[in-house]
Amino acid sequence: MAKKALLVGINRYPDPGNELKGCVNDVLLIRETLARHFGFTEAEGIRQLTDARATTKAILDGLAWLTAGAAPGDSLVFHYSGHGSQVPDANGDERDRLDEILCPYDLDWDRPLTDDDLAATAAGVPDGALLTVILDCCHSGTGLREPARPGADVRHRFLSHPHPVGPGNGRRPIRRFGVSLTKTHAVLIAACRDDQTSADAFLDGKYRGALTYHLWRALRDADWSAPCRALVAATGDSLARAGFDQVPQLEGPPHLLAKPVFKTGFPGIPTRIAG
Repeated sequence: MAKKALLVGINRYPDPGNELKGCVNDVLLIRETLARHFGFTEAEGIRQLTDARATTKAILDGLAWLTAGAAPGDSLVFHYSGHGSQVPDANGDERDRLDEILCPYDLDWDRPLTDDDLAATAAGVPDGALLTVILDCCHSGTGLREPARPGADVRHRFLSHPHPVGPGNGRRPIRRFGVSLTKTHAVLIAACRDDQTSADAFLDGKYRGALTYHLWRALRDADWSAPCRALVAATGDSLARAGFDQVPQLEGPPHLLAKPVFKTGFPGIPTRIAG
């Protein structure tokens, strides 16, 4: 029964004005957490893509590796830390006429990496397996959030499309990236509501993604074992106490949301791995 993870973090983009600071640290924190507390093998079961290596092709190839041969009992994790955005819907399947996208290092606005691409990779995950997707990025265009504290170094994780997209007046009806994949055997943890942005901030001595860091803290406080619903609720409380206004979101089939994070609950899988 396999444990596999694809971890993507992009601080450096071709345009220096788009650079972030905490995304690679997010990858390192999740990598250490999965290996130390959840039984993932760093040498064989975890792949990471950072900065210039995190191209569209590399991410899609990594997702194909992640889900290839998936079987009941497998635990699969995709963690993305970087910018998010929207583009005009290319195939007419979105009511808001927008597709949500991730922003790889080589982002091509005409051929972006959409949530439809992510859902397609998840389509083969069978019943009894679990795909956990954690997205520490923005998918709304509301602009830079106010700093959590006076003088705090906070930046949003959203790239604006070079040309206006969507309805011209009022707030656009925006979905979170990846919601469509939760129609499969997947759980989605998103960094914020549709009308919010995700913070890249200086936390505990390092630049980090606010979602990733406070999710890690909530896991640690739960002794590395918590149902998804309880974990995301605790993460939201932790973010609020720290002064962040972003509210993490949880999507997926109800029976998966009741299970401990990163664990399938399939017969033969231990309910807790000591670390």
